[in-house]
Amino acid sequence: MSNNHLDIGGIALSLVCVMHCLVFPAAAVAAPLLAPGLAEQIGLAHEWHLILLAIAAPVSIIALGWGVKISDGSWRLLAAGLVGLGLMALGASHMFSELIETLLTLAGVTTVAVAHGLNYNQRRRRGHVHERDCGMCEDDVAAGR
Repeated sequence: MSNNHLDIGGIALSLVCVMHCLVFPAAAVAAPLLAPGLAEQIGLAHEWHLILLAIAAPVSIIALGWGVKISDGSWRLLAAGLVGLGLMALGASHMFSELIETLLTLAGVTTVAVAHGLNYNQRRRRGHVHERDCGMCEDDVAAGR
C-alpha cells in the first residue's frame, strides 16, 4: 500500500464520518417511527464510534508519519492530524452533550482530512523517489529492498 493510498483512505474515512455525523442523524430521527431498535441492530451503538476511531487513527498516523519522512515541513501536518484525532476521540468519548460531541467530531474529522489532503499534495509535488519514500513500491519489493 503506498503513501497516496493511505492519504486517500484517510480522506475517504473522514467523508464517511461526516456522512455519519450529518446525514445519518436525519435518518435516525425517522428510524424509531419506522423500526424501533434499528440503531443497535445495524451497529450504530456508542461502541461504533470507538471502532471507527480505531480504524482511522492508524491510517492517519502512518500516512502522515510517512509524510514526515519525506519532508520536514510535514511535522505540522502530523501535529494537525494528531489534534484532529484527539478531537475525534473527545467526540467519541460520550462525555459531552450530543451536539458538542458532533461538533468535536466534525472539527476533528475536518482537521484530519485537510492534513491528509495537504500531505497527499505535498508528496505529489515532490515526486516519488524510492530511496527517500516509503520503500513499499512494487519496484522496491521486486528488488528485495
